[in-house]
Amino acid sequence: MNARQLTTIAVFALWLGAAGAQSAEQEALGQHAAAGQDASAAAQRDAERAAIEQARRRNAEQRTQAQTKCYQLFAVEDCLRDVRNQWREVESRLRAREVQLNDAERKEKAQQRLRQIEEKQASAAAATTPPASAVVRKAESTGRSGARENTAGSVKLRDREAAARASQQRERQQSQAAEQSLREKESAERAAQARQRQLEVEKAAQARRAKREQEKADAAANGHKPAATLPTPP
Repeated sequence: MNARQLTTIAVFALWLGAAGAQSAEQEALGQHAAAGQDASAAAQRDAERAAIEQARRRNAEQRTQAQTKCYQLFAVEDCLRDVRNQWREVESRLRAREVQLNDAERKEKAQQRLRQIEEKQASAAAATTPPASAVVRKAESTGRSGARENTAGSVKLRDREAAARASQQRERQQSQAAEQSLREKESAERAAQARQRQLEVEKAAQARRAKREQEKADAAANGHKPAATLPTPP
């Protein structure tokens, strides 16, 4: 039989007591849970937490005892590693149960706070609720005032819509007038330009005629026959 097998057997023997302790732990937790059926949930949780702490102390003591035995074996490190693994396994189960208890406690406290808030709101609503007759009178008054407000609101809305339409009409008229004025201005400018061009054409024609007449007069004065007159351009 090698050292590893001897170590495994030794650890198994050491944790037989741990297994018994775990069974005792589970039995204790079960007894507390059964007893807590008649007690409040908070008392049951306190009892389970106390049992968990007791099991945790017992698990730590068994770890210390098992580690002491490991140092008497040949494969010390293997034995210590197995002891730590066994301890972690038990500790993990205890911690998981603690988490469940804490979650249950948080949920219970949240429900209690919610019930307290609902009770306060119900009390406040009952204290501020007026009699039925007052509610009816207020509803009737509110209905009449609401009708008046709706009528006044409708009149104001129609007035705003009419004012908006009138403003749009004025804007369209102003835009059309501005466009008409621009077209008239452009037409007047084109007419003035046409008249200016016509005057320039007529002035040039007069200058050509005057020049020809002057040439005829000069030729006659010198005893020359005047040249043939070119036809006047149209």
